[in-house]
Amino acid sequence: MTTYLTKFENGKLFHFRIKISKTILTVIEGQMYKSLSEWSKGTGSDKKKVKIEKQILIDEKIKEGYELTIFKECKENTLNIYDKAKYHYGGDFPKELDSFQAHIHTGMFITWLIDNNLLDNDFAENECSVQVEDIKQRKLTGSQFYESFMDGTFTINEVSELGNVFALSYFDFKTGLYLDDYSALVPDDLPTLYHFEDTWDNYSKVKQVIDRRFMQWSEHYKSIIKRLGKNDNELDLSFMFRKTNSSKTI
Repeated sequence: MTTYLTKFENGKLFHFRIKISKTILTVIEGQMYKSLSEWSKGTGSDKKKVKIEKQILIDEKIKEGYELTIFKECKENTLNIYDKAKYHYGGDFPKELDSFQAHIHTGMFITWLIDNNLLDNDFAENECSVQVEDIKQRKLTGSQFYESFMDGTFTINEVSELGNVFALSYFDFKTGLYLDDYSALVPDDLPTLYHFEDTWDNYSKVKQVIDRRFMQWSEHYKSIIKRLGKNDNELDLSFMFRKTNSSKTI
């Protein structure tokens, strides 16, 4: 059984989900559009103990101001990882290509986020400020950054709140249009999208499309865009928490 708790604070939604599978306790928690983490704890074979520990954690959250909430799964409270390069190594990935090619489609989106200052502030300014500046100066590509610094894993934790609201709508491979747009830019003489080269000319083409999609998206969320100049701590996204996307948009 899954127990779900949420807390609104300063326009932010914090969520906490806990469930039991046999004697394993699993917790998924985070801040909507900001972070998501998951951890598990075993209690041996003591089923009574795991129920007690679950209730202790629930009581602690209630003391912090969380309230019991009906859980409705959506990507906003479930999705943590946008993409991993290794997801693409199997299947139809061309054997003749270097594995680096599996980083390019996501690397170009990351470059766009960097160009528009939509990475998480702490990540961009404290963890990889040198690399971010190199990308802005065109000394390093986003694909190279994705492979070497991010280890080929792109999560919501590296993106700002505004960036995540947009990315969950547009970049999400299941419901967004990014891959469709990206594939449309791949020349007909290339056999797959993985053959698209990591060049600044190619990025310029991708950038134009994302810029247009972002402008179209922003028309739907003008109240967010008006706050674009503010930092994430001042960004009130509470009205978004009632919205979920079940089909492709933009």
